[in-house]
Amino acid sequence: MISLPRLLLLLALAAPAQADVRVKDDLGRDVRLAAPATRIVTLAPHATEMILALGAETKLVAVARFFGYPSSLDHIPRINTLGSLDREYLLDMNPDLVIAWSSGNRPADLQWLARTGIPVFMSEPTSLADVAISLEKLGRLTGRTAAGKKAARAFIQGLDSACAARQAAAHVPAYFEIWANPPMTIGANHWLNEILERAGLHNVFTDVPRGVFTVNPESLMARDIQAIVTSQSDAPRPIKGARILKASPELGRPGPLLTTGLKTLCAQM
Repeated sequence: MISLPRLLLLLALAAPAQADVRVKDDLGRDVRLAAPATRIVTLAPHATEMILALGAETKLVAVARFFGYPSSLDHIPRINTLGSLDREYLLDMNPDLVIAWSSGNRPADLQWLARTGIPVFMSEPTSLADVAISLEKLGRLTGRTAAGKKAARAFIQGLDSACAARQAAAHVPAYFEIWANPPMTIGANHWLNEILERAGLHNVFTDVPRGVFTVNPESLMARDIQAIVTSQSDAPRPIKGARILKASPELGRPGPLLTTGLKTLCAQM
């Protein structure tokens, strides 16, 4: 007969040293790690920025090629994600977690990743709330649960305070210009609509149930557009008399730096 102290000791020895870490990614897929990730590859700039927001940059072994990272990442290898993914290079990094962007990375590369058996967190925020939720989930995957919750709170608080100085005004009909020629914009299914609303703007194409799409110039001229939010301030466009508002680079990425982009936008209102 085994004594109670000995039984407890045997159970402790039989138990795993650390419980599995499990979350669901933005596509509802299960992501399971035997232990918190220590070697992370990011395949999108916003994913890199999420890891930075967690204070987990020491876990990064390669990041998506991008021009706007802080100097603290200068020593981290870059991996090209605009064309075909360098698959051999990614495998050489021996990651225990890859954070991919389902609408930004090539489908063939994502299918290949799925076959490798490397745990992959698919990032695809469809709302500002999703960004906060992803920060919490990535906090758990990196063993920084408290930091994830803190980063999520800071993101929400940053959104709430970004437009505190803006004068109250009716929502101005606005066109968000992703590209000038051909004209490309956002429809109803895009997280940027929440940013515009917080800034006192209203996307004139929310009647289109799409994310990003190309619009013909005639449709632009037929809309009551009083403001254009764009990063291409010098580009020619068929809309006359509309106010031009600068979209800072942070607005192009569904990550924690959206608070900076929103603050810049609100300062122009």
